[in-house]
Amino acid sequence: MELNIAVVDDLESDCKRIEEYIEHYFSDHRNKPTRVGRYYNAEDFLKTYRKGEYQIIFLDVCMGEMNGLELANRIRSGDKDICIIFMSTTRDFVFKSFSAVPEGYLCKPYEYAAFAEVMERTLSKLFSEEKLLKIQLSHCEAEVSIGEIVAVLSNNHSVDLKMITGEILESNMLFSDIQSSLENEPNFLECNRGIIINMDYAVQIKGDTIIMQNGTGYPVRRRGRKEISAKFTKYIARKLRRRLDI
Repeated sequence: MELNIAVVDDLESDCKRIEEYIEHYFSDHRNKPTRVGRYYNAEDFLKTYRKGEYQIIFLDVCMGEMNGLELANRIRSGDKDICIIFMSTTRDFVFKSFSAVPEGYLCKPYEYAAFAEVMERTLSKLFSEEKLLKIQLSHCEAEVSIGEIVAVLSNNHSVDLKMITGEILESNMLFSDIQSSLENEPNFLECNRGIIINMDYAVQIKGDTIIMQNGTGYPVRRRGRKEISAKFTKYIARKLRRRLDI
């Protein structure tokens, strides 16, 4: 399988640098066919881009009419799989970039070592084995990707699994059975009785509510709220440092 990488940057010198680093990396580390597409602005990229065309995109934050943050959010709304790596001369946009769920944030002028570290992490994610969860639906058994589950909600005598696609899967399993299957997954948090959220799709805790990327809020139970808040904050901070190399 050929690995397709896009570079979107309005400076030719910066495009050339990242292309040289890509060539160096794959000659040293992996014998894998690689194609690089170069674009000098967000508009040109959007004219030709189709979902699944690229697996990785290196994206400059500060560009012409449409900046890299806007482009990233447009891409992410229709493509959850593409790995986004931001590039900028400043870290001022680090926290604003978080909504696009990036794999990294390279601060220009970055050295090859910083590039290689982000690339290694990104490829590990791309080629890691997908974890699946077996669930019982009304008329059949199905397997769903654990990483695509946004939340698990107890609903009277059934359980609703909210997926990143917007689909809601209704299972006739016990909530406790699904809870047991997810208890060793570090990104899942039981924030209230009958509510488990995937912290990878959460943005913040606001008062007694966890706010998700789509704006949905889930209540945090009063008992143990301090511990739940601490676990959430620690996970989000660790993920942010890992992705953005802070």
